[in-house]
Amino acid sequence: MKRRIRINPKTKLAYIPEDIVREGFAEDVDAYANAMTLTLVHPKASLEDVEKSLEIVLRDIRLRMGKLEE
Repeated sequence: MKRRIRINPKTKLAYIPEDIVREGFAEDVDAYANAMTLTLVHPKASLEDVEKSLEIVLRDIRLRMGKLEE
């Protein structure tokens, strides 16, 4: 699922869409970032859940960017 998160450059606050918050992404959520990506991890997710989720997200990005490997 592709979602847009709006970040106010002055206040540095991010707007997280309501449906994402309803999924349990509220209060303290771990975030992992590098220069190109940001990953928010659900507080109840195991490492295995995160690995599977990231594989799915990577496939989705490849499809959307037209770079699906055959």
